[in-house]
This record gives sequence, C-alpha cells and structure tokens, in this order.
Amino acid sequence: MSASQGASPTPRHPAPATVTPVGGEPWPAEAPSAAEPSKGNRRRGPADPVRGLMHRHAALCANAVDPLEIAAGLEAQGVTDRVAGGFRHRDVFGLAEELYARVPRGTVAAEAEPPAGPVQGPRIALHLLPGAICAAGAVLGRAWGPAVVVIAVPLTLAAMLAILRAGPLRAPGRLAAGGALWTCWLLGFAVYGERTLDVLSAGGGFAGGLFTPGNTAALTAITLAPAPAAWCAHRFAARARAHLGPSRGLEEFAGAVRPLLAGTLGLFLLAQLALLGAAFTAAGVRVTPVALAGPAALSLLLFTARLLTVHGFPDVAVAATGTACAVEALALVAAFLHRLPVGPAAIPAVACGCAALALAACALGVLSRASAHNPTHDLEQ
Repeated sequence: MSASQGASPTPRHPAPATVTPVGGEPWPAEAPSAAEPSKGNRRRGPADPVRGLMHRHAALCANAVDPLEIAAGLEAQGVTDRVAGGFRHRDVFGLAEELYARVPRGTVAAEAEPPAGPVQGPRIALHLLPGAICAAGAVLGRAWGPAVVVIAVPLTLAAMLAILRAGPLRAPGRLAAGGALWTCWLLGFAVYGERTLDVLSAGGGFAGGLFTPGNTAALTAITLAPAPAAWCAHRFAARARAHLGPSRGLEEFAGAVRPLLAGTLGLFLLAQLALLGAAFTAAGVRVTPVALAGPAALSLLLFTARLLTVHGFPDVAVAATGTACAVEALALVAAFLHRLPVGPAAIPAVACGCAALALAACALGVLSRASAHNPTHDLEQ
C-alpha cells in the first residue's frame, strides 16, 4: 500500500449556517465541525466559537454578577436555545455560564447597584397630586362653574406627566406612537361616555345634554391610581430582579416571576377598588358592581399597559389600549343608530375589561423573560 493510500484524507466540512440576532451580527446555527481540540486547549483556538461572543459582549460579561444576567442580555439580543447549540451548549443559560466563567469580573461588578428602596417622601405626595387636583376641581366646579374645570384639567395632566417622567412608572425612550392619545380617550370616555351613550340612544343632541360630565368620582379615583401603581410597579421590579441571582436558568426565573406578576396585578386591582369605593362614598354615589366594573377595568388596563411600557414592550400596550378605544367608538356609532346591544354602563367594562385580560395574558409571557428585567435598566426608587 502506498503512503498516499494509507494516509487519511483531510476532512472537508461545510460552513455552518447562520442566524442573525436582533440588531447584531450573525450567530452560527450549528457548532463548527472541526476536529475536537485537545482537552487542555478546548475552545481556545481559531475553532473556539465562544471567543467572538466574548468580545462582542465584553461589557455585559465583565459587569454581570451572575450567569443569569448574561443570559438575560443574550436573550434580549435574540439568542435562543437553538442558537446556543451552535456554541456547543444545550441552552442559553449553559452558554451564559461559560461566558461568566471565562470573562474576568471587572470593578463595576464589585460595585453592584443596591436594591432600590420603597417609594416614599415627596414622591408619594407627587403621585397623589393628580387625584387631589381632580377632586378639588370636581368640588369647586359645582360651586363656581366650568371655569374651574378649564383650570383643573391641564393641571391634572401636568401632574400626571411629572409622575410618568420619574419614579417606577418612568419609561425613557420606550414610548410608542398613539399611547397618550388612547389614554386621553379612555379617561374622557370614563367621564362622558355613559351620559353620551344615553343621550344618543334616546335620539338627543347637544341640547339634550350630549357630553355632559357623568361620574366625576370615578375620574378622581382613577387619577389617584398612580400612587398604588407606582408602589406595585416598584415592588414587582425589585422582586423580579431579586430572582436573577438564585435562578439557575431562564425557565426557573420565568416560573418564579409569573406568580409574582399575577399577584402584582391582583394587588393593584384590590387597591383601586378600595379607592373607587371611597371616592364614590365621598361623592354620594351608590357603590354597585356595575358602577365599579368600568373604572376598575380601565385602571387595570392602564396599569398593565404602563408596566409593559416600563419593561420595554410599548407596542403591545398601545395595541391593547387602542383596541379598547375602537370598541368604545363603535359603541357611540351603535348608540347613534339605536342599535346598542348592551346598557351604556357596560360598554367601558366590556371594552377595557377584555383588553385588560388580553394584555395581562400577554404580560405573563413577556414579563417573565429575564431580558425584561435586565440589570442594565434603571430601577427607579
């Protein structure tokens, strides 16, 4: 046998397929098929697929305090378990563990951000300010007329904007077009909608009381909602981030965050029902399940939408609030045509309630991802 016949031919391997992450460079979809390096030099040569990933995410790996922080960052960049297979790992968390082990910790990691404290002090007063202005405007408006309302409305909106620009409800750079418009529509419908539907159904017009304010007590309770909303949002963010360290994988983290989110939404709803009951009682309005359903559903919808916006999902929040607005607009058309299928009081409950349930179901999926709680995001106190 000749030497050429006895020698093993050099193996030829096709180039690995690639998968392009969100806003990044292509990832290999399969592991490089070059011969396995020796045990002492494994994954350290040109065939090392992880080295490029280390350089690409050097800051993330150097500043992480545990592997799950790296996994969250990779997940946010579109790295899935399938992509992790191209780096010779079963899942994203296994890949993150190797990156955490191979990249030396920097000084930034040693100075990890302390947990944020509860909302307190002047910020509590700020979150109560919109409700206080709205309540004062409702009381003084009865005595002094519409001029008070003209002053109270812009002051209330200004206070709401101040709240949304600071604290746990702050979402810098994560807003979507239409969010503010849909919110204003929903709030306006909460005040004027029922009375307007009544007048249109009866065939009345502007002379018949169209756009006459209805239950202003509900609006007062809704403008007081930022206080419990900020507390619940902060509690959820802090406790979710506290699970980043103990969790040993993305699925384990998601399993811990889902019940936390469900409890947060339930806690906010209970707090809002208490505010609505107190506002109705103070205004002399009868407290009934039908009267509470619409404002409570609206409050839950707006809170869930803001929670999603804060954690980086503004588009789905705007879609849900926009859908609720569309249902209410269709109800106005149906009332004008005398074809309203339900009572006027049920319209906001149906529109906002269905949208809130759909949005909550979506939130249970997306807010249970570790990337939604990436420690590089600010956790406002």
